[in-house]
Formats: sequence, C-alpha cells, structure tokens
Amino acid sequence: MTEQKRVILVTGANKGIGFEVVKKLLQQSSSKATDIILLGSRDIKRGQDAIQQLGSPTNVHLLQLDTSSKENILINNAAIAPRENTIEATRTAFATNYYGIKMLNEYLIPLLRENGRIANVASGVGPMVSYLFSKELQQKYTSPTLTTQELDNIVEDFLSAFESHNLERIGYSSEIPFPAYTISKAALIALTRIQAREYCNNKNISIYAVCPGFCATDLNNHAAGSRSAAIGADSILYVIDTPANELENGAFYQDGKKLPEICDDEAKVKAFVEHSKTLLKPKQ
Repeated sequence: MTEQKRVILVTGANKGIGFEVVKKLLQQSSSKATDIILLGSRDIKRGQDAIQQLGSPTNVHLLQLDTSSKENILINNAAIAPRENTIEATRTAFATNYYGIKMLNEYLIPLLRENGRIANVASGVGPMVSYLFSKELQQKYTSPTLTTQELDNIVEDFLSAFESHNLERIGYSSEIPFPAYTISKAALIALTRIQAREYCNNKNISIYAVCPGFCATDLNNHAAGSRSAAIGADSILYVIDTPANELENGAFYQDGKKLPEICDDEAKVKAFVEHSKTLLKPKQ
C-alpha cells in the first residue's frame, strides 16, 4: 500500500524552534520519502540559508510567508483527473478537487482582507454531466438552501455508490464520462455557491467558480484541439480583475460569461460524451 504523502507547512522555520522542527521531520524515515515540507520564512535570503544548512533536501521548499499580513485573493487551481476507474483513484480526486478546496477556503478566508475574493477553478464538464443527473439529483445540487453538510452527504453518497456500482440507483447516468473528475467539478460549483452565501457577510468576501476551458495541460495529455493554458488563465483572471458589482457572487464563469449550473444544450452534452470516449480512457 502506498504511504499517504503529507504536505507540512512550518512557519518561522528559518531559525530557532521552527528550524529544529523541520530538521526533526527530515530525520524521520517517512519524511524523507513521502513528506513535502514548506519552510516558511518572512525573509527569502534567510529561508534559502536555512535550506542550505539542512543540506538542500529535495522535499523541502521555501515559502515566503508573513503570518501578520492579510492576503486579498485566493485562486484554487490545483486539480487531478485520474485515469484509473477505481474507488481509490476516485477518492483521491475528490480529496484534491473538492475536499481540499473546501478545507483550504475554510482555513484561509479568515486571512483575507475586506472585499477579498476567491476563484475556484472548476470545469465546464460540471454543468454538462449535471444534465445527465436525474431531476431529483439536479434539484439537490442546485438547491438555493443547500448547506455544506448536505453537499458533503451528496458527495459521500456518490462515493459509496461508485464503490458498490450503484450510481444509477441514486440518479447518476451510466453515460457520465470520467466520474471521478467530472462529478468532483460539479460538486465544486455547488460548493462555491454555498460558500459565497455563507461568507458574503464576512468582510464582504466574494467567491466565484470559473472554467478555464479545455486547455492543453498534463490533465489531458495536451490533447489535440485544446486551447492554450494562457487563454485559460485569462478566463480565471476575469473574476479576479472585474469589479465585484459586475459579477454575481457564487456564480460560474468562463471567458467573461456567466454559465448555468446545468447545461441546457442537449446536443452539446451528447457531443461532450462522445468526445470524452477518445480521451484518457480509464483503466479497468
């Protein structure tokens, strides 16, 4: 069984107790192989010197960090699209694409300044697979009163049904391609709407979901016909740079346009399903 990799952030780690904590972590046999250690330091030069004193281990990375400062923008871009059609791969995808973003936002929102904003990088596949949900399931995902706990329950129900091969029983069509990735993105869009509602009165925080489009990246092996990552970045930055009064808090955007939570173009959905059959065929 592969050991779970940990990401460990140690603030004030260029000297003193923080430095000794990093040193001790490196002395642990598990850290050498699996842990990624972020050495937090206000001063870059002092942080670089500390890493050199540690012998420049490949799993220790410098992070310039001043915990007294308040950041204004958070862009949640990390995502994975596993090729394996297994419950283990699916849980890993949700750990990154849904739970990881949920947890990161909960921890970092208190560090955002007044009028801060968050961009959750989702995908246009979310609304398209939502079209393939049962009506009852669609209503659950898009309910204006949906809570984080209720969404967590929906996600856990999906994972349980995936593991027991009962997805159709709870409203997920068998036509849904790459469910580990696509359903996690549908869940992220729903999460964005919930967190925007929950935190809008907390320092006037704005949270948006955004689709960069089908970009040439490692996720799709730089597939033919995909747009450049630079164009995708422009789509993300739209919700960062546009005045908040011109955007709808909690909404989903691509290329400056608001998108529906459920795609209303049947032909587009069918074309997506057929095209998906040529991409990243999951291993059985």
